[in-house]
Amino acid sequence: MAEHELHQVHSLLLQLQDVLREKFQLEEEIETIPAALKGKEAALEEANSKYVELNDAFNRAKQDATSNSIQYDEAVRRRTESEKKVELITQQREYEAITKEIDEARIVENSYLKARNASNALVEELDGKLRAQGEECDRIKGEVEDEKAKIDGILQKKRAKIAELDQRSLEIKGEGVSDDIFQKFCKIVKNKNGLGITPIIQGQVCSGCHMILPMQFVNDVRQGTSVSEYCPYCSRILYYQEDEETIDLSDFQNEESDDFFADAISDDDFDNV
Repeated sequence: MAEHELHQVHSLLLQLQDVLREKFQLEEEIETIPAALKGKEAALEEANSKYVELNDAFNRAKQDATSNSIQYDEAVRRRTESEKKVELITQQREYEAITKEIDEARIVENSYLKARNASNALVEELDGKLRAQGEECDRIKGEVEDEKAKIDGILQKKRAKIAELDQRSLEIKGEGVSDDIFQKFCKIVKNKNGLGITPIIQGQVCSGCHMILPMQFVNDVRQGTSVSEYCPYCSRILYYQEDEETIDLSDFQNEESDDFFADAISDDDFDNV
């Protein structure tokens, strides 16, 4: 393959890499942005649940207060009727019986009076708590709606930018990147933290995964027999770069290292590279 053609494709891939890196970063941000909203939605759900519980307790208290009030009124009626009978009594024995009946009626009356007062106080207390909880629900709901509006605006801008980057990717592809290389390269950049094409450094080292490459493979890359030579360890596209610096290659990994495939992508990430 002509050297200028090889250089052109590599140049296009480097441009594409920058575009894809920005796109994938935006996609990650889109995934994480709603996290704050989820927290507020959870708080709103909890507040609404508490409101429902308070409302149920309030309704039960109202029913109890109504029942106690009815029973108190009935107790008062019975005691009053007993007291009226006193005027008609002529015998001591009857008087003692009716007096006892009145005393018992007063005990029952006082019992229902206390129950009525307690239930009325509880109704008043729960009514205050219910109103306060309703205000809290409205406040959190307002925050959720504001957060949604804010997030929607941010997401709209980011998605618009992603659409621009997609268009730019297609433009770069149209300048000389094949469908096959384009599809594979997009996967590599996404799965390899934004680095899909990288030079061979120190004459024999992949600058992406720092593995020492077989010399025959390096020669193939240097001769440019193909526009896409993939690192056998990390699957990034490699190109040869002349450099004058030399370093001790013992600092890098070789094929006998325990971590020989530590940086290799899985079959699920990238097929048939």
